[in-house]
Amino acid sequence: MSQDEKLFPDTIVQENYVTFQHEFIEFLVAQLIDFRKVFNGDLDELLVYIFVARYYLREERARGQDHQDQDGYWAAPPTLSRISEFTGIPRETVRRKLIGLQNRGLLEKVDHDKWRPTEKDHVPVIRSEYEEFWAREMRRLVKLVRALKPYA
Repeated sequence: MSQDEKLFPDTIVQENYVTFQHEFIEFLVAQLIDFRKVFNGDLDELLVYIFVARYYLREERARGQDHQDQDGYWAAPPTLSRISEFTGIPRETVRRKLIGLQNRGLLEKVDHDKWRPTEKDHVPVIRSEYEEFWAREMRRLVKLVRALKPYA
């Protein structure tokens, strides 16, 4: 195998499959356990929240950078229809989850049918109200990045 072929991510992952799977599964399981607690075991509610939050995280990350949205998924703010379309969750279920997240103070409706994470003092409520969860999430993420850094 040439040096150039070794640089392809799929080759690196194949050659180190057990390490990659182990680190990813450790991260994912711990995240899902914490998310289950925050979202009361409701996977649909979690997916709706993450879908909305992902748009705004990408937007925030792109500020001041020359960052293009290559996949086109995030060109428009999330609406009930887009959330349903991309997650596969029925529209009526998405509507109920959005209202539930709004009632919990985690999401807010902007414009006609666009949603965003609720902020308090310019910080997403989920980060400030679930500070212990957020701190564990950041530690976990750093651990995952450090474990996989030698393969970058």
